[in-house]
Amino acid sequence: MLTDSTKSRLLTFWSSLPTGIRNQLLAVSQAAASADPSSQQLYEILSGLEGDTEQDSRLAHSRFYFPMENLIGDPAIDPPSRAYFTPQFLDSLWNWFDEASGGTFAKEACADDSLAWSDSWTQRRETYGKKLSDFIEAAEGDRKAESRLVAMWGAGGSERANDAAILLIHGAALARAAKDFPDEISDLNPDLCTRLRDAHEAFSESAAEAGLWLLLIVMARLKKTAQIFRAIEKIGRRGDDLLVSKTDLATVGDAVFSDAEHYAARLKQIPESMDAARSAADGLAHYTSITVGMTREFGIRKDGRWGKQLFGLRSQVSTDLEKIFSSVDKALSKALPEPRKGHRGALVPQELPDETIIESACAKLYFVASAGEWATQAAVGSIQKKTEELAIATIDECFSALITLVQHTQGDEQVLASKGLEVIARLTEAVGQDENAALIRRRSAAALAA
Repeated sequence: MLTDSTKSRLLTFWSSLPTGIRNQLLAVSQAAASADPSSQQLYEILSGLEGDTEQDSRLAHSRFYFPMENLIGDPAIDPPSRAYFTPQFLDSLWNWFDEASGGTFAKEACADDSLAWSDSWTQRRETYGKKLSDFIEAAEGDRKAESRLVAMWGAGGSERANDAAILLIHGAALARAAKDFPDEISDLNPDLCTRLRDAHEAFSESAAEAGLWLLLIVMARLKKTAQIFRAIEKIGRRGDDLLVSKTDLATVGDAVFSDAEHYAARLKQIPESMDAARSAADGLAHYTSITVGMTREFGIRKDGRWGKQLFGLRSQVSTDLEKIFSSVDKALSKALPEPRKGHRGALVPQELPDETIIESACAKLYFVASAGEWATQAAVGSIQKKTEELAIATIDECFSALITLVQHTQGDEQVLASKGLEVIARLTEAVGQDENAALIRRRSAAALAA
């Protein structure tokens, strides 16, 4: 058993080793652990040290990147306004900072237990932000250096790294300004708009790029993204996009559009599973909220840049939604366990469809039902309503046939018909009729027990 002092010294030594060497030592000790009790003990000690090192490193990461915490996310899940930087990209920057410092950056950062907004962290961010900015600037026009940046950070990575440098250099001022706004903003009211305008103008006099990032940070905190146009109107002193879309404020408006496109992309695929259906329904809700909010909050001219973008996006979404709605009837007909006429014309229950077929139908029905609130605003309300009503009528018709079979048959046929009713209950739940689904199950159980 290690004493605290011994463990502390070992942790200091272990964390000073390069990641590659630590991984090699872990692999060697793990390979020997099964054959040698002492190697097993060594592996357990090293694994514990690695866990502590990783924990210290994660904490140091969060403190160092504190000014951009609202802008870090997963582009596959989060909208662009909340995923300017991925954790993987910031890890690559962290490694560059450590390399540029000769290996002292990470060690000093992990050893700094002060709060993220302390002077030591502020100075560290400014120092390494400037190093990064100078490095990128020096690479401009140098094909070999630019190729190295692409190799390190991917295409467009140098621009993203430069954005990170701006946020690090001005991190303290941005953090102070952002503290005036709630972590989650349900309504960007006139008072908050005025404060945001004043803060933006204060930055504009000393660091215009940082002022733009303040708008993007606040935008990431909005529950209704399009409300950022209230601030754009106040700052740009215009209620339409005639001139604003040609200024640096266009960056913020473009970010709103990017979010709308992110959510609209979820509608390109017809959902085949409940998870996909929930994601698509969530995408439609956010897409509609953003695009409708844009036209309500700001004067988007039809012949302007944003107006043309909006028209094109709405046209694409309408087409995608129509494809999803038109797929419902076919999917439902495959999933319904409809009885067929047997000997002498009597109805007999059929074997249930495969689970994937039932899941696919449930997914589409769930989406159709969930889309009702937003379909009208997305200009497909009549198609959605007609699709949902037809699906419910078709399910009800199949239910009537199956419940009759359960009530008037016995043995295997009765059991098979009752299983069919369970499918009907699932489809009914998917279309949002939970009470009817519960009633179907109760009637099926009662008929079986009779």
